[in-house]
Amino acid sequence: MIKSILQSFIVAAVVTLFLVMPVIQGEAAGSKDGSEVLVQRVDNNSLIRLRVYIDARAAGSLRVGETVTYKIRNGPHTIRVAFEDFQARSTEVTQFNSFNSRHFFTVTDESIVSVGQEQLKDENSGAPSVPIVESAPPPQQIVQQPVSSSQNMRNGEMVMEDPIYTMDTSVRNAFEKATKNLKKKTLIAVINVDADNPQEGVYILEEITYLSVQSPKAYQVMDRRKIDAFRTKNAIDLPSYDNDFQLLSFGNLMGVDVVISARIDGPGDLRRLRVKALDVKTGLLVGDSSERI
Repeated sequence: MIKSILQSFIVAAVVTLFLVMPVIQGEAAGSKDGSEVLVQRVDNNSLIRLRVYIDARAAGSLRVGETVTYKIRNGPHTIRVAFEDFQARSTEVTQFNSFNSRHFFTVTDESIVSVGQEQLKDENSGAPSVPIVESAPPPQQIVQQPVSSSQNMRNGEMVMEDPIYTMDTSVRNAFEKATKNLKKKTLIAVINVDADNPQEGVYILEEITYLSVQSPKAYQVMDRRKIDAFRTKNAIDLPSYDNDFQLLSFGNLMGVDVVISARIDGPGDLRRLRVKALDVKTGLLVGDSSERI
């Protein structure tokens, strides 16, 4: 009976439902003056589990009708959802800026939509809430940074001259550069992403596969499930980024034209995403890229 009432209430007021439904605690933000993201799944496809990614990191899974709260630090963020079985289809990345605020999103197996936000009360101060800044990080985050050769003062405010490196932007740039010489309708297989952090590697693998499917060049993309089934049947391990011979052999056995492989290397702020494309028939490197992440 209660469940039926809640289901009817979802249709009437999604945002209100976020405030009254039980919440599953997400990744901790660490500070009391952080922000929150509430994500509710509203589709009826119970056969598929979705995984939420916040700032390119897997935050948790969503079942049909489930609502989850994730605590985040103040500042700019990105959010998306993708199939938990790593199929190519996933939502576009949605960007938002938070500052002591709560953000509401609804997701389905095909989309993610921002449905509202509200300012959280500051329990430690009687001062008015600071308004949300949509186009830049909060001022106090900027003024604490020392002036360097990549920063300038303009009209009394600090202006950042360096580009902002985000995971999604870097993946997209690396993919476009690595595949710019490929012909339309090329049959490709996205083989692997070598990374110390397995979740990060899976995320990038998903994103490269997604970009391959959505490319204007209409690539024919080998389904991940077929690749995994082929490996299992033939007891073959995934080749590493550095082993071109194994990559080409694997691609030849799969019957594709081009194999795409990637890796993450470098320490700290020097980390880079490297993506390459190999022509299976000729063995030539037909695309290569390196992007800071």
